Amino acid sequence: MPIPFFHVIYNPVAGSGNAKAVWGVISKALVDRDVEFALYESQYPRHTVLLAQQIAKTEAAAGSVLLVIGGDGTLNEAITGLHLSGNPYHLPIAYIPGGSGNDFARGVGLSRKPIEALDQVLGATAAHKLDIGKYTELQSGKRGFFVNNFGIGFDAAVVNAANRATSKLFLNTLHMGSLAYMAQVIRILTNRKPFAVEVTANGRTERIKDAYLCTTTNHPYFGGGVRILPGAKPDDGELDLIVVDRPNLVVFATQAIASIMGKPVKSPSRHHIRASRFEISTASKEFAQIDGEDMTEQPYRIEIGVDSQDFWFAPQK
Repeated sequence: MPIPFFHVIYNPVAGSGNAKAVWGVISKALVDRDVEFALYESQYPRHTVLLAQQIAKTEAAAGSVLLVIGGDGTLNEAITGLHLSGNPYHLPIAYIPGGSGNDFARGVGLSRKPIEALDQVLGATAAHKLDIGKYTELQSGKRGFFVNNFGIGFDAAVVNAANRATSKLFLNTLHMGSLAYMAQVIRILTNRKPFAVEVTANGRTERIKDAYLCTTTNHPYFGGGVRILPGAKPDDGELDLIVVDRPNLVVFATQAIASIMGKPVKSPSRHHIRASRFEISTASKEFAQIDGEDMTEQPYRIEIGVDSQDFWFAPQK
């Protein structure tokens, strides 16, 4: 099968500039391999949404592919743009990870090494569908998507702190961006208070009064490689939600360390629900994050469901 034409959206500031180095490697490889492409540079927040809409509506042709080079936030924006456009030519998305955490690549079997990821993209012979999450803020009506997870509480507070930490830029230059998240864990553990959350799924409503983390995920990973739910799958038509109580700091910290090390954790303080639709509410103001991008600290009432997206890469075996 001939290699398709690629519309490349590149975000040079993703991963605090890590994506710029990735593009330097990938652009040379595309030229060396005689791959035809057109380049679009994302220049400000949400610009990728507009670029993806523009490409899908006016510049794409049947059989072409949208290639995203950046972080998971850039990928999120590209998917949002495609869905808003209606995607008339059914463009699939290819992806070369160049962010800080790169959890989507971990979760779907895509290499985090640029040339290996490119080999997977160029080795694909057909698009394949993967799940993505979709959400609606019921107070405001705001809608969006996520490829990794939608988190409220501890993980979101960590993301908020890491995104503002001066160490993140330095660690990204060393290709150790996930440590920017880990560096905030202990500080957040000692400062954050538990909160009450109400979850409705599968016809049941559960009220948890001392939640510390409430995350809906599309695959096992969050926070730059933490395997929060090893059994979550990005192709089963469902999402996995985990709510973790904080009975005491030592127990929570022990469980967090086990998750970071990839070990399974079983505890009565962990509530796991698998479903295709959730409604989640908090009465208190809490941080939230979507694919590593932090949101406003506020009370949340959200509906979360499953959508799908065509991707163009050959998964690792």
